[in-house]
Amino acid sequence: MRAANISISIFCLSLVAGTNARADLLNSIGRFETNSSKCEYRLGDDSIQKCRVIQMDRKTATITAVRFIGEGKIRGSSLHLTFVANAPAQTTPLRCRSGRCTLKATDWIAIVSSVAKSKFDELGLAKGLPQASPAKGDCQLNNKQLRCMARAMNGEILSGVASL
Repeated sequence: MRAANISISIFCLSLVAGTNARADLLNSIGRFETNSSKCEYRLGDDSIQKCRVIQMDRKTATITAVRFIGEGKIRGSSLHLTFVANAPAQTTPLRCRSGRCTLKATDWIAIVSSVAKSKFDELGLAKGLPQASPAKGDCQLNNKQLRCMARAMNGEILSGVASL
């Protein structure tokens, strides 16, 4: 009988530990999204384009994807420029709970490892595969001013700036 009680206790403890692990995971990932009236990005040699939405996706404790979203040529379509950045000595500037994040830091810097350009039609459907490339650069957040700049492997320089 004592062995059965110990087994039940271990089983109950594993359920509680599993719940805590899932809760920790949900609180370590998520998305911060905001509209910005002062937002622009540049895709290589193209002219500067206005953007309207900034998304920051917390992927892990140190990896954050920063996305600048602007309007496409057709009404309702969109262009996305995404920088994947890693801040190994810091944590992300986001505080997340149940997949939703808020901005917790006013200063942050991270090293960009890749960039991606993608297009979506007026229904929100992807128009082809994202054009992704390894890249070198950085993303910085200073006093709610977000700036990312990187050079892709093909030499193209991509950048985005926004007030949060």
